Amino acid sequence: MAAHGPLAGLKVIELAHIMAGPICGLMLADMGADVIKIEKVPDGDDTRRMVPPTVDGESAAFMILNRNKRGVALNLKSPGGKAVLEKMLATADVVIENYRPGTMERFGLGYETLHKMNPALIYCQVTGFGRTGPYANRAGFDLIAQGLSGIMSVTGEGAGRQPVKAGPPITDISAGFLAAMGVLAAYVHRLKTGEGQLVDTSLLEAGVTTTYWQSAICLATGKSPGAIGSAHPLSAPYQAIQTQDGW
Repeated sequence: MAAHGPLAGLKVIELAHIMAGPICGLMLADMGADVIKIEKVPDGDDTRRMVPPTVDGESAAFMILNRNKRGVALNLKSPGGKAVLEKMLATADVVIENYRPGTMERFGLGYETLHKMNPALIYCQVTGFGRTGPYANRAGFDLIAQGLSGIMSVTGEGAGRQPVKAGPPITDISAGFLAAMGVLAAYVHRLKTGEGQLVDTSLLEAGVTTTYWQSAICLATGKSPGAIGSAHPLSAPYQAIQTQDGW
């Protein structure tokens, strides 16, 4: 069946696992791109084992993050698996990866190498803490990014209570959205120039991005607004309110 949408005909190779990178691929796939997900051998993406629940024997978590994609399993540590991937990347428009920093370089498939092989390729990298800085080589997880970005300092019910993360893994999700937006911007650039680019974002950057109101307060006053439950730091009344028929 032919793909539909504004990105129909765009070939995307997704070398990403769990959530942030796959959400970037998901956004592009939902807009019509042909996204081919590369999974590891023998077990595939870790979200395949995030159960229950399952639907027809497949992880519901895996399926919701990987809809509209095609898939193949490759052992990138083997010469044959690497050769197959290189052939796919030679004609790809976009590659997405969220491995630990340095992994693609160890495979001989880092940005500089791929750019020489395919100058029009858009290379999108999602990391925990960015490509530079003291934490650049560390693996990242949503809970850690929510803490370091300040989200957990303004979530919950206030002083004396334990830190609380947002219910959904919002730094994973936001990083995927930011990555997809970066890919789209790079694609516009490529349409004008024929040139591919490196796009990168991180869980930490995505977390900080979600703190607009709280950051504005902190930058203006020098103080963090802290946690205030379901209330709003700049508008009232704006919180969960008990009524006769429930909250």
